[in-house]
Amino acid sequence: MLRNTLWNLLGEGLPMAAALLSIPWLISAVGMERFGALTLIWALLGYLGVLDLGLGRSLVQVVADRIGHAGGGHEAGQGAANTAGIAGPAIALMGAIGVLTGGAVALGAGLLADRFQLETGTSPDEIRTSLLVAAAIVPIALVSAGLRGVLEAHQRFRPISLVRMTVGVLNYLSPLFVLPFSQSLVPVIAAIAAGRFIGLVGYGVLAVGQVPDLLRPGRWGRPSLRGLFTMSAWMMLNNLVGPAMLYADRFILLSLVPAAMVAFYTTPFELLSRLMVIPGALSLALFPLASSLFRRDPPALGRILDTGGHLTLAVFLAMQAATIVGGETALELWLGPAFAANSASVLSILMLGVFFNATAYVPNTLIQSVGRVDVTARLQLAELPVYLGVLWLLAERYGAVGAAAAWSLRTAVDCGLLLVLLPRVAPGTGTVALTIGLRALLAGVAGLAGLLVGGPVGAAISLTGLLAVGLGSPAGCCAPGPGRSWPPRCARTGRCRCPRRCRRRG
Repeated sequence: MLRNTLWNLLGEGLPMAAALLSIPWLISAVGMERFGALTLIWALLGYLGVLDLGLGRSLVQVVADRIGHAGGGHEAGQGAANTAGIAGPAIALMGAIGVLTGGAVALGAGLLADRFQLETGTSPDEIRTSLLVAAAIVPIALVSAGLRGVLEAHQRFRPISLVRMTVGVLNYLSPLFVLPFSQSLVPVIAAIAAGRFIGLVGYGVLAVGQVPDLLRPGRWGRPSLRGLFTMSAWMMLNNLVGPAMLYADRFILLSLVPAAMVAFYTTPFELLSRLMVIPGALSLALFPLASSLFRRDPPALGRILDTGGHLTLAVFLAMQAATIVGGETALELWLGPAFAANSASVLSILMLGVFFNATAYVPNTLIQSVGRVDVTARLQLAELPVYLGVLWLLAERYGAVGAAAAWSLRTAVDCGLLLVLLPRVAPGTGTVALTIGLRALLAGVAGLAGLLVGGPVGAAISLTGLLAVGLGSPAGCCAPGPGRSWPPRCARTGRCRCPRRCRRRG
C-alpha cells in the first residue's frame, strides 16, 4: 500500500516539476495572450473530464469487487478474466461520451473562439483550429480513464504511474519542441494531443495485457450494468457538489469584500491545496485494495483505516506545526511583508482545515470502496446549504479570516461525520474509527490552541498533539497486495510475520 502511494505521488509530482520548468519558457515564447488562451484550453479539457458520468471511478470499484469476490488462486484469475464483461462495455460507453462531448466542443469552436478573442486578442481562426484539435483529445482522455480504471482495480500502480508521468511531462514539455518552428497555438495543442494519444496506447497495452478479453467484444457477454450506472450517478453527484463547496468561498468572498482582499485568501488556499496530493495518492492506492478485500476479508478494512488514518494524522499535524512556526516567515519571503501581514492568520486557519480534510480522505475512500457512494453524496448535499449560510455570515463579518474559519469548520464536521458513518456501512471499523476520531479531535484542539497562542509556544502545543497521535505506523502496515492473505503468517506455525511493532496485534 505504501509503495503504491509513493508511485502515485511520483506520478503527480514529476508533471508538476515539468510545469514549473516549462511555463516560464512558454510564456516568453508565445506571449502572455496566447498562454492565457492555452491555460483556458487546459482548464476546458480538465472540466470536460467530469463528463465521464463518474464511470471511471465506479469502474475501479466494480472490477476490484469482482476480483475480490472471486477469492484466491484459480478463482481469482477467473474473476479477473471475467471483468472484461463489464469493463469492455463501460469503456466503450466512455468512448461514445467522449466522441459526443468532443463533437459538441467542435461545433461550438467558433463561438468559443470569439469569447477567447475578447479576452486575449489572439486570432479567432487560430483559437478555432486549436479548439478543434482539443476536441479530439476529449474521447482519448475518457477512454484512457476507463483503461486506467481497469489497471487500478488490479492495483497496477507502478506501470500506471509510469504512463501518467510520461503523459504529464509531455503535456508541459512537448510544446517546447514545436516552439522553434512556430509560436502558434495549433501545433502546441497538437503536441499535447500526441502526448495524450501516447498515453492511450500505453494504458491500452497494459490493460489488454491484464484483461485480454477487452479486445474481444464477442466475449464480453451481457452483464448487468445497472449497479455500475447507479454508482456512477452518485459518483457524478459527488464530483459536482464537491467542487461547488470548494470554490463557493471565492465567489461569496468576492461579493462581500474588495477584490484585493480575496487574494489574501485564495493565495494561501491554492498553496495548501497542493498538499492534498498526499492523501489523494493514498486514497488512489486504498480504493481498489479496500474494494477487493471487502468481500473476502472484511476485517481488513479496519486495519487499512488504522494504517492510513494514523499515517495521515501524523504527516499533516507535523505540517500544521510547521505552518504555525514558519508560515508567516515563508509568506514574507515569497510575497513580501505587507502580504504576509494580511494573510498569515488565514494561512494558519486554513492549515487546520487542511488537516481535517486530509484525515477525512481515508474514511471517505473506504465508504466509497464498499459501493456506498450514495452515503458521501447525500452527506455533501446536506452540508452544502449549511456551509453556504455559515460562510456568508462569517465572511461578511470577518472577511478572509471568516471565510477560512467557515471552510475549516466544515472540513472538521465532515471528517467527524464520515468517521461516524463508516462503521454503519463497513462493520468492524467502529473501534478504529472512534480512535481516529478522538485523536483527530485532540489534535485539532491542540492545533487551535497553538493557532491562538502562535509562535514557538503555539508550535510546542501542536507538537503535544502530534505526540498524542503517535508517529509510528500502526498495525495495518502489512496490508496485502494482490493475491496475498492478511496478516502474513508463517505457513508452519500460523504465527503473524508482521514487523515487531505490530506483531502483538497478530
